[in-house]
Formats: sequence, C-alpha cells, structure tokens
Amino acid sequence: MDVLAFCLRLQTVLGALLGAASGLEFLGTSGQWARYLRWDASTRGDLSLRFKTGASEALLLYFDDGGYCDYLQLAVAEGRLRLRFSIDCAETAVVSDRRVDDGRWHLAALSRLNLRTALVLDGQAKADEVRPQRQYMKIVSDLFLGGVPQDIRPEALTLPTVRDAAPFRGAVVDLQYGGAEPVLLGSLRVALESEGRCTVNRCENGGSCLVVDREPYCDCSKTEYKGRFCNEDVEPTDSGL
Repeated sequence: MDVLAFCLRLQTVLGALLGAASGLEFLGTSGQWARYLRWDASTRGDLSLRFKTGASEALLLYFDDGGYCDYLQLAVAEGRLRLRFSIDCAETAVVSDRRVDDGRWHLAALSRLNLRTALVLDGQAKADEVRPQRQYMKIVSDLFLGGVPQDIRPEALTLPTVRDAAPFRGAVVDLQYGGAEPVLLGSLRVALESEGRCTVNRCENGGSCLVVDREPYCDCSKTEYKGRFCNEDVEPTDSGL
C-alpha cells in the first residue's frame, strides 16, 4: 500500500475517530507520564491525536514488547515530529517535513499495516517499512504519553533511552484508537480534564478546574485568590520587611 492509499484510508478513519475526548496538559516536568490501555497495532491499527507544543525536543508517545526488539516511539526532535519503530529488530524512522514546535494545534495520526507504518501530520503523509522475518509487531506494554514511568526497569524497555527523553510540554487532546476513546489507566504530574469531573466548575473568582491524577482541584495561579475553591484572599506582602 502506497502513501496515497494510506492517506485515503486515514481520512476515512479520522472522520470516524475524532470526537470529544479527554485532554491532557503536560508541564514538561521530570517523571511525568500518562498511561493508557495497550493499543493493539500488531498487524494493523490507526491512532490519532491533536497536540500543541513549544518544545523542540520531547517524548510524545511510546510502547514496546517488554524489552526485546519491537517498539514504537513518536517524539518531537529538532522541532519536527519523528516516528521510530522496530519489528523483529529491523528499525527505521520517519520525520515530518514541517515543524511542530510553534505552539499551534497539529493533527497527527499513525497507521499500522503489517510491516509499514505511516505518519500523517496535518494531512501530509510519510511512510516507511521494514523487512524482518516476522510479519507482525509484538506489543506487550501499555501506551505511554508524555513520559515513561521511572519505576519501569531499563531491561524491561526495548528502547532504554526513552526514560531519559525530554518530557513533553504542551497539550494533547482527542487521543483515539481502536474505534473509541481509550482507557486511561493512570497519570502522574499531568493535568487532566476528564469527562464529568469538571462539568460543574466550583472554582470561584476566575479559577480553573483541573483533574490531576484523577482528582479535581482549582488552579488559582491566574487569580488573586487562593484556597480549595479560589475563594480566599491572598494576604498582602509587607514590602517594608
């Protein structure tokens, strides 16, 4: 299947997949991660997401086979989106033509079909394939966004250097694969706007409701108030001290 065929197929898939899904705000802090249920893309599958970032180096997405040969990594590298993947220890990479570190929203999609994987960025597709003996990708791990948990042993990662990759800084919304919104298994140091948690904003005085590690809280940083609901006056600082 050529790149044009991938594009036509993805246009159909994206129209069905994109919808109202959870959004994540990554602060680029060390140790952050969001973990989703495994994406079964061993022979074929489609994944899409929208993101924006100002970082020129950052890990966006990763999964592997538990430390052997197969992995898939999507990252921002030198300001461009770079896809790296390996099947049966045969590895290749695809890099987008346009930059994505401009702080604007971009639509990215991955399409797996046997030994070929396509990266589509804002409608522009690039694809490559490997030629191993095995005809499918082994997938064992869950899907990680923005970073990889530090408690995962290096030997359990096919690409151990992924733990040292720069954490993603920016926002990710509308993550879709498997024909539905994926299951979030957990997160650390990631602000999450999940369904229902902030439908009613109890934050006062312009505070923003966020969900961090599945618990709602009020972000008062852009207000002149503090407290659980941004309803407490900030005590003035005595400049004479």
